[in-house]
Amino acid sequence: MSKRLVAMCLGPKAGCAFDIREVPRRRPAPDEVEIAVEAASVNPIDVHRADGYGRRLLSLLGASRFPMVLGNDFAGTIATIGRDSAPTFAVGERVYGVKPASRDGSHTSYVIAKAAHVRRAPASRDLQELAALPYCFVTMWLAAAAAGVIPQNAAGKKVLVHGAAGGLGRLALQALPAWGARLTAIAKSSDRSACLAAGAVEVVDRHQLAQMRGAFDATLNFATWDDEPALLACLREGALGHATTVHPLVQNFDDKGWVGGALRTLRQKREMRARVPKEAHHYAWVLFRPDTAALTEMARLVELGRLSLPIGIRAPLRQVDAAFHHVRSHLAGRALLIP
Repeated sequence: MSKRLVAMCLGPKAGCAFDIREVPRRRPAPDEVEIAVEAASVNPIDVHRADGYGRRLLSLLGASRFPMVLGNDFAGTIATIGRDSAPTFAVGERVYGVKPASRDGSHTSYVIAKAAHVRRAPASRDLQELAALPYCFVTMWLAAAAAGVIPQNAAGKKVLVHGAAGGLGRLALQALPAWGARLTAIAKSSDRSACLAAGAVEVVDRHQLAQMRGAFDATLNFATWDDEPALLACLREGALGHATTVHPLVQNFDDKGWVGGALRTLRQKREMRARVPKEAHHYAWVLFRPDTAALTEMARLVELGRLSLPIGIRAPLRQVDAAFHHVRSHLAGRALLIP
């Protein structure tokens, strides 16, 4: 097999620099497919990992040692098919999907992924733009489910979304109303129009949290841990629950080690759980992992034209630094790498 091009992150000791290398391709395992990548997304987690974030917990997955190839989501065409995946996909099919955290991510010209974590791309959609969706959608879906909000029970539920203008928040605004939920977005005034267009019924500033005590069936925190107590106060008694993706679990282990990190995490989670209103059902800290149900729902909504994220930069793989600068600087739109 020919070689593939990878953006190898050298880690914080090397100033988070990248080395563009050619490395051997490998054949996919029976349950895998190889994709010729047309675009791969750079998410905030990639920037954090380049800085050394998650070095302890991710070591359990063999995903913390530098140099490494970052990236979780991708879009492209099927290049090679594992034996068990042949009935599902054909060479040349347009697909998009996601990988778990690893040292061999999607910032490459060819990526191998589990066939179960790949979905066909509609012919009507820009293939590169679909690369921005899987990681964000799956993380959002996991958070919504952990808070108790699922397609079967969402109709009529009032849901508060903090960080509504970001990738996870915007996809929540697009997806949950399709399930029948009524969403209130917390965002800056400059993002008001975009949030309403995405699906929010109203947009409020974070300083209005105190005025919304006991008003919601579920709350989702995609913005900042500092606002966790105020969001929990917005739940009504008997609410579905709350989930956050901005909890300190991973950083606790980075900062305090295994024992200290575990003790701090238990204490912080216990303190927050004590703030959950009476008879509310769920309180959860969410970490990304590939989920087939989430990917199937994402594909359904993509087919319906319900999901999209604005693209801010499409940088060649050899200019990976530009894409990471875009994310690190919090510039508008998602960042894509184009091999």
